[in-house]
This record gives sequence, structure tokens and C-alpha cells, in this order.
Amino acid sequence: MDTSDRAPLSTMLYDSTVKDMDLRIDEEKNMAYIKLSGLLSKKIILSAFDLTVSDRRYKNGMGRLWDFRDADLSSLEAETITEMAQYSLRFPPGINDVKVAFVTDRDVEYGLTRMFEISSEAMTPIQVFRAMDEAEKWMME
Repeated sequence: MDTSDRAPLSTMLYDSTVKDMDLRIDEEKNMAYIKLSGLLSKKIILSAFDLTVSDRRYKNGMGRLWDFRDADLSSLEAETITEMAQYSLRFPPGINDVKVAFVTDRDVEYGLTRMFEISSEAMTPIQVFRAMDEAEKWMME
């Protein structure tokens, strides 16, 4: 099995299963859809990242669209958001430099994901949206 397009396991910190995660890989759109729900912690979000980029269907250069519409990010503190924004820097190009969109329809989650966008030092273009169709359109540009 060729694993050259997948994230090297040595870069991962969180490799457990994530209970309320739905991962859909759309190879035609070159995009991973990651839907998380419920109360989220740093460990859950970073585990979802690890599970996504290590999935056998995930390819380098594939964008990531995070769906937080059913998620609660209220337990995350500002310094945790900043720390999480740097996590993808551990990974090689093709993972840490792709488009990333967040979709949420609640003000708290919108603000926290905007904080993530501003805190990121990766070469990743990041945008936060309130509607899935807007996020998908931007991802495809």
C-alpha cells in the first residue's frame, strides 16, 4: 500500500478515535469534509485533524472544510486556540499549506474560529463562514 500521500505518523500527537466525527472525502473536489458535534476539546479537534490527514483516502493538497454547526467550542480558551492554530506546522507541505474553511452558525463558535484564523502562522488560507455553500464555493476557487 502506498502511503506517500499520507501524514507521517511521527508528526501526530492525537491518534484516538473521535466519537462525534463524520469524515467525508470528496476526491473529485479534492476536499475533506470534517463534521464535529457536541462539546469539543483541544484533544477532540486535534484528533479529528490527525484522523483526517492519516486517512488512506486523504491526499496531499486536499483542502479541509470543518463543519462546526452542531459543535460547542465554548470550553476552549484563547491560549488553547492559539496553540491549536500552530498544530499543522508539524506537518509537511501539502497538509499545512492547503485551504481550510470553518462553517458555524453560532456567534461564539464564529468568534473562536476567527481567532484561530488570525492566530495561524501556517501558509494556509483560512476563512470562516456561516453557510456551507459559501464555504464550498470559496474552497473551489
